[in-house]
Amino acid sequence: MLKRILQLLLLLLGIGLLYLCFWPVDLEPAAFTPPPNPGLTGVFAVNNKLAAAEKVIEGVGVGPEDIAFGPDSMFYTGFEDGRIVRFSMDGKQVEEFANTEGRPLGLKFDTSGNLIVADGYKGLISIDSTGTITTLTKEVDGTEIVFADYLDIAKDGIIYFTDATQRGHDVLKEVWEMQPSGRLLSYNPSTKETKTELEELLFANGVAIAPSGDYLLLTETMGLRIHKYWLKGPKKGQSEVWVNELPCFPDNIHYNGKGSYWLACPDLRVPAIEPLFDKPFLRKMIYRLPTALTGAEPAPPHGIVIEFDEDGTPLRSLQDTTGVFYQITSANEFDGVLYVGSLKSQVIGKYKLN
Repeated sequence: MLKRILQLLLLLLGIGLLYLCFWPVDLEPAAFTPPPNPGLTGVFAVNNKLAAAEKVIEGVGVGPEDIAFGPDSMFYTGFEDGRIVRFSMDGKQVEEFANTEGRPLGLKFDTSGNLIVADGYKGLISIDSTGTITTLTKEVDGTEIVFADYLDIAKDGIIYFTDATQRGHDVLKEVWEMQPSGRLLSYNPSTKETKTELEELLFANGVAIAPSGDYLLLTETMGLRIHKYWLKGPKKGQSEVWVNELPCFPDNIHYNGKGSYWLACPDLRVPAIEPLFDKPFLRKMIYRLPTALTGAEPAPPHGIVIEFDEDGTPLRSLQDTTGVFYQITSANEFDGVLYVGSLKSQVIGKYKLN
């Protein structure tokens, strides 16, 4: 009897191992070696300065990803449900401007007063002052733009924007896979040509053109680094790492007009899981386990934005550990005031800089 029980247990164990190693799943992990993690030390040391930020609008919608300042002296932001609203500086006036019926993410005004939007489902679109929507581009090189994410506009009118990934909208799956399919794209409004500038990025995200116009900065969220991509000069078309020691996942980046950049981070890095990044087979095994066995308690919300000088040196960080300002995806400075947007919260923050 005991022998039979042992045989049954060995059989079950064998079946379990076969399942963990070979059961087909919709996941193709790739090996990735993460850059150094400086942790929350030095400039990145934990603080609660951002907790003092004022709430500008709250409860209007979920996920005010980005904030743009319009020629009408109103602020604009987009929500999960496709709405783009505009609001006054004090937040007392709020009205719907347009609805893309997609997911408006990055926002920038062009010189003609049109709001250019990187929409996660609709591609790159333009909205005039009446709220009329025009699609600028939805494909490049015969492939669909799957996840238009963020943009910036050069002085010559060319729009540089990111296609975060070509593998869909499941961001958690992106973390499991670490497959570099993100792209930096450009759109020329004069010729209506869309070009691929840079590819094979681990979730291409924020874009900020340098004041000189010689290069742009590009955040690679899953790659945990920021690139400098040359637009002019002898290095045109070349890319180099600008910053690769971050304590958090970089999202949108914004030039403040005064010699520095603000980087927003939705999440801190998790050192406990990073040893799995270069072990794709092990990640695939863990992915096969029931969610109840793999699902860890989510980390407490921790909002963080970082200011860098033009050489990539971190100057300061503003943080919130209270859970009010979290999942921060944008930090835009206007007239000495920092406005912070979020991927998941229902509030925009307004922090007066000293």
